[in-house]
Amino acid sequence: MTSETAMYRNELTSRLRQATDDIAWAVRGLLSPRIEYRPDDNEWTIHEHMAHLRDMEQEVYLPLLRWATVPDMLDPLDYSRREWHEQRYRADEPVAAIVDQYARMRDEELSIFRDMTDAAWLRYRTDTRWGPLTCQWLAELMYRHALDHLQCIMALRQDLNLAAAAPPPLVVGGYIGGSGEG
Repeated sequence: MTSETAMYRNELTSRLRQATDDIAWAVRGLLSPRIEYRPDDNEWTIHEHMAHLRDMEQEVYLPLLRWATVPDMLDPLDYSRREWHEQRYRADEPVAAIVDQYARMRDEELSIFRDMTDAAWLRYRTDTRWGPLTCQWLAELMYRHALDHLQCIMALRQDLNLAAAAPPPLVVGGYIGGSGEG
């Protein structure tokens, strides 16, 4: 018989898989300049959202999960979005490569979650610089983070799709003041 904890873990990991697939779908086929569209200077591009998602998996979530489940693993280092953007972000990196790396890390995380016991899922850890956590809390954080960025990516796609659907300006009767020649 499956415990309620195991059922929740299975449902949450399924949602994590679906969110990862949804993110891949949302960016599939997008090329420049759409992938680099920025509504204003304070907003991220789709490319930046994807690179940040991948970086968080690589630098924070997967190392935290390994630390929480494998004896003698090192506690992951602190993470700064500013430092990521200044030091590791590469605007010329193909988004397809980012998506592939993101999906591979997610697959490893999901495998770890599926194979763990209820006790490991719920083990309360306080011996980390990240504060108290459980594997369940980490999975919920990963899911929420993916959804937050999916929402941002979809908002950018909406902007782009609406702009592409707008009809060109209508010119009736030529240019004001004549034919425009002269």
